Amino acid sequence: MAPRRQRSGSGRRVLNEAKKVDNGNKATEDDSPPGKKMRTCQRKGPMAGGKDADRTKDKQDSVKTLLLKGKAPVDPECATKVGKAHVYCEGDDVYDVMLNQTNLQFNNNKYYLIQLLEDDAQKNFSVWMRWGRVGKTGQHSLVTCSGDLNKAKEIFQKKFLDKTKNNWEDRENFEKVPGKYDMLQMDYAASTQDESKTKQEETLKPESQLDLRVQELLNLICNVQTMEEMMIEMKYDTKRAPLGKLTVAQIKAGYQSLKKIEDCIRAGQHGRALVEACNEFYTRIPHDFGLSIPPVIRTEKELSDKVKLLEALGDIEIALKLVKSERQGLEHPLDQHYRNLHCALRPLDHESNEFKVISQYLQSTHAPTHKDYTMTLLDVFEVEKEGEKEAFREDLPNRMLLWHGSRLSNWVGILSHGLRVAPPEAPITGYMFGKGIYFADMSSKSANYCFASRLKNTGLLLLSEVALGQCNELLEANPKAEGLLQGKHSTKGMGKMAPSPAHFITLNGSTVPLGPASDTGILNPEGYTLNYNEFIVYSPNQTEDQQQSRHSLGLQNQIETI
Repeated sequence: MAPRRQRSGSGRRVLNEAKKVDNGNKATEDDSPPGKKMRTCQRKGPMAGGKDADRTKDKQDSVKTLLLKGKAPVDPECATKVGKAHVYCEGDDVYDVMLNQTNLQFNNNKYYLIQLLEDDAQKNFSVWMRWGRVGKTGQHSLVTCSGDLNKAKEIFQKKFLDKTKNNWEDRENFEKVPGKYDMLQMDYAASTQDESKTKQEETLKPESQLDLRVQELLNLICNVQTMEEMMIEMKYDTKRAPLGKLTVAQIKAGYQSLKKIEDCIRAGQHGRALVEACNEFYTRIPHDFGLSIPPVIRTEKELSDKVKLLEALGDIEIALKLVKSERQGLEHPLDQHYRNLHCALRPLDHESNEFKVISQYLQSTHAPTHKDYTMTLLDVFEVEKEGEKEAFREDLPNRMLLWHGSRLSNWVGILSHGLRVAPPEAPITGYMFGKGIYFADMSSKSANYCFASRLKNTGLLLLSEVALGQCNELLEANPKAEGLLQGKHSTKGMGKMAPSPAHFITLNGSTVPLGPASDTGILNPEGYTLNYNEFIVYSPNQTEDQQQSRHSLGLQNQIETI
């Protein structure tokens, strides 16, 4: 099982950049489940003009601009009101709600949207409702109420009560009722902006004062469309729950549902209890599986993938707040993003000794089992995070420069908040050596966590100075490894191949384990032996991130598979 990579918060870094209306769901107003389970089949590949093509179009259409007036955008499917009305608000009360319901037994994965709209030109009110299967436009209804606001409120509130069995006035204490819809908690402070207005504002701003290489890096990690495309690949439904709109509480609820799934898997309960836990998770964290039945999460690998999804959502929430919070002022947007990171990024001279050592470290520790791609170093940035140097454990010996890789969507969160340990509510499944911050001495092992591809072959690696102190050496994975430290400071998973100490050098006081890798003679007599070393610390103040490097992860014509 691949180890989970976690994020903490202190240090200097070396950042490495690597190129590596369709009503097909037949949804109705009836909430009762059908009399029998549905069977579905899938084609191996899309057929031109068929349903698969429609699904592709639906996914492409999800990356779109919403016109915002007030605190929430009018549903873009309400053609008669878009640009002519706005979502009605009374103080902090926003009459906009997205409901969600997943029931695996009956292949239900549906949504219900309700909005109370007020015309821009005059005080005419209407209630817009749209419902259907996830990924489909579904059916809709627009009820006009002329100038009668009370009538519009009554229709809105009655529909909310019918679908959830909760009163709209008491939604702060919302309780999910079995067989009814759940309410997605939305953050209306993180509203989508009108892109045309944003572009117009940006043309009036002065040129960026940043180094061109820093500008390119910020454009790479602050790209909202890239974030959305990545989440769509992970089956997250960006239509029902736009990125940046889910609240922290909603993401936390997702973790709690995954914990229930973990308990079922560990107890060998693969029946009703597991299905209900999966229903709860998919209801809280919307997914788009098209017409396919949402899959039951049965294995630790599948559970680990969902933990990664929630981690990405948390990092994207941080990124979008940073990117979208600064549309005022005289600075160029990239300069504003950079300032809000509270993190200095200084490009290294390609002729410097540090750059050459890092390039050698990158290439010489490319693992022999990862030969399906190559890496070319593009840039290296020295990273200095505010407060990290002061918090770093200077008292701990055994300092090494080690690699950490992550998706592009996570880097704003990492640079602004540091590497972080998984939250208490997250299940421990998938973390080979417990909830810690994972590093490697083999560059390609960390590069695999960048998830680069032929078409998107740029990724980032972090090179951190890690104060390992005394390592507790383990031959096999143990999710309870943190409890086994017994006075030691870190965990080391012992691999059968690793850089030889004969090639180690020292750079700025830290050991750099240059390759190539050689056989360590490590063998686990009890079972599986790790291929490569794992280094895990459980406190953010044991990492001081040195540099971030951009590298080209496999020239496009050299990648066989990723």
